[in-house]
Amino acid sequence: MKHSRLWILFFFAVTFFFFVGCGQRSQPSAETEKKEPAPPPPVAISKPAEPPVTSPPTMSKNPVAIVETSFGIFKIELFLDKAPITAQNFIDLVKRDFYKNMIFHRVVANFVIQTGDPTGTGRGGSDKTIPLEIRPDLKHDSAGIVGMARSQDPNSASSQFYVTLRATPQLDGGYAVFGRVIEGLDVVMKIGDAEVGPGDRPVIPVELKAITLQQQ
Repeated sequence: MKHSRLWILFFFAVTFFFFVGCGQRSQPSAETEKKEPAPPPPVAISKPAEPPVTSPPTMSKNPVAIVETSFGIFKIELFLDKAPITAQNFIDLVKRDFYKNMIFHRVVANFVIQTGDPTGTGRGGSDKTIPLEIRPDLKHDSAGIVGMARSQDPNSASSQFYVTLRATPQLDGGYAVFGRVIEGLDVVMKIGDAEVGPGDRPVIPVELKAITLQQQ
C-alpha cells in the first residue's frame, strides 16, 4: 500500500513539473522588436518655368495700297515679296492712276467683292495680261484675302481683282493671291452686304474712287 502511494505521489510530481516547464517556454518574449518608421521620400523641388525664348516679330516692308470707296477706306498689304509679278502689275496700275472712278461691279454675299474693270461690265481690263502666279503658302484662308480675277485662261489676269468675304479654299491653286486687307475689313464686309440685282451687280453703285500707295 505504501509503495502504491509513493508511486502516485511520484506520478503527480512529474506531471506538475512537466506542465510548468512547458508553460514558461510558450510565453512570448517581453522584449518586442521595435520597427523604426521609414524615412519620408525626398521632396522634389520644382524650379519656376523659364519663359520661352521668342524672337521679335519681323516688320513687313511690303507696300500698302489705300483703297478709297464710297463705303469708306480699307488698306491692302501687297505681297511683293511672295507674288512679285502679280503685286508689281497692281502697283504699276496704281501708279498710272488706273484705279479711279470705277465701281464694284460684282458682289457675291459670303464670297467676294470684285472691281478693277474700267468699263464696269466685268469684261474689261488693262492693256496687259500676266501669267498665273501661285504660291502654296498663299491661300484663301480668311476674309480679306486679295486675288486676281481672270477668265478661263489661267494667264488672262489683267486689272480686275477681288477681296474675299470669308475663307474660300476652292479658289486655292487656281487664282493668284497677292495681298490681304490689314485695315478696314469692316468696310469690305459692308460692301459685301450691298443689295444686288442681276449678275451680282449692286443695285446702288458702290464706287471705287481711287487707289494710292501708302508712303513707307
